[in-house]
Amino acid sequence: MSQVDRGAARVFITGLGVISPAGAGVDPFWADLCAGRSRFEELPPLYAGMKPGILGGRVPREARETALAQVDAVTREQPRAASLFAEFAALEALRDAGLTPGDAALRDAVVCVGSSDGQAEALEDVVAGRKDNAGTGGFASYSIAQGVARTVGASGPAYLLQSTCASANVALSCALEMLRAGIADTAVVGGCDPYSEKNIIGFNTLQAIGPKPCKPFTKGRRFVTPSEGSGMFVLQTERALRPGATPYAEVLATAISNDASHPTAPDREGVAACHRRSLDEAGLTADDIDVIFAHGTGSRANDTIEGGIFAERYPRAAVTAIKSTIGHLMGAAGAAGVVAACLALRHRQVPPTAVDPDDIELDINLVTGEPLAVPDLRHVQNNAFGFGGNNAISIFRSVS
Repeated sequence: MSQVDRGAARVFITGLGVISPAGAGVDPFWADLCAGRSRFEELPPLYAGMKPGILGGRVPREARETALAQVDAVTREQPRAASLFAEFAALEALRDAGLTPGDAALRDAVVCVGSSDGQAEALEDVVAGRKDNAGTGGFASYSIAQGVARTVGASGPAYLLQSTCASANVALSCALEMLRAGIADTAVVGGCDPYSEKNIIGFNTLQAIGPKPCKPFTKGRRFVTPSEGSGMFVLQTERALRPGATPYAEVLATAISNDASHPTAPDREGVAACHRRSLDEAGLTADDIDVIFAHGTGSRANDTIEGGIFAERYPRAAVTAIKSTIGHLMGAAGAAGVVAACLALRHRQVPPTAVDPDDIELDINLVTGEPLAVPDLRHVQNNAFGFGGNNAISIFRSVS
């Protein structure tokens, strides 16, 4: 088969895995999203003068123990959180796709993992003098992708991509291009980020975190709620699908860009341009989008720009912001959105944003209260934006 023929391949998501503050696995993740149930907790002050009571999302101890029991001996010996999360989620995604580690379909598979902070836990232990580098297992970010490749039994290209909070969608874009180019027929893709003291201190300095949870698109929104975890998924070309398999979704397009206009503030025209490009690549118009999983951090600037674009260009799309439930998973935020988008397509329903409907500021179709049933759900968009002007949008289509 020629490269041109292979480049035309359709690409599908066939397996999902996640670990989050909801627990270990897709089922508790989806249950919390549909219930609008958050499990935020107070984070300990990290330095003298840091105010107590700041809320964040942490992966529960029981979920960590579940993950630790499933990953391989290398990770169990020195369980860095980023690797533990990514490898557990990858294993769940494999099982969901009907694959096992070392399966023939995985030998030459591509591995693409997005992360904002990489092995932050290991690096901070070294910097703080709690451990030496050998005792942490090392803090090179690439070791996350390397560990996922080892875990799934893949010897193809393995990448760790860092594009702040857009990282997971950037990883999806990279893997999609490689599959369409004929480099492989299967990829294991996603994002992960651990709890990071540096992040907490940085966000606190910016006065972006506090004692109230993330409330996206509301009049009273003020704070981001930092969180941790991983979402992973299996991509396969049409050629690689198992007989009788029913994928979650077809990946229609990914669009990535960088505005380079401000270290932290989003650029409206740059964000709008990324929306236009994603639609162009998918061959769709804004009216074709049924549901948008918004970046929706709960910050004043991000929500004003993103919500304004929704109100102006996507008047019929239902919008939801899952950070109100699971918090901001940083580099894994886009991966959580991918998993949620696929589950929405499978179940034909949209989980709510955990906010008071009377407090919504913008004229958008924000889903609140109960999950919204969408029997004819066809196209879902997933947004992820990050500091430094990083923009990344993915669009999926129903397969049924």
